[in-house]
Amino acid sequence: MTFIEDSNYTQGEEVTKGIKITTKESFEIEGKQENKFHTTRVAIVQKFNNEKLRDDINNKKIPLGPVKCVSEKSASGKNFFNLVDV
Repeated sequence: MTFIEDSNYTQGEEVTKGIKITTKESFEIEGKQENKFHTTRVAIVQKFNNEKLRDDINNKKIPLGPVKCVSEKSASGKNFFNLVDV
């Protein structure tokens, strides 16, 4: 992960908070190589709304990655997504 920025999703009057993540690695989407993806996943957006963490990543103060997003279950049985080191 090399850069994180706000990237909200708008549909009509409704705005959903989101982020855009730029990665070192590229991946193929519909035949094109991409290195950016947008997400509105609440767990990921909340994690990267931490200004200090975002600043540290964007200014290369701390390395982050590679990571993957895994589905986990809370103590109450609710499913959620968590970023973990690969």
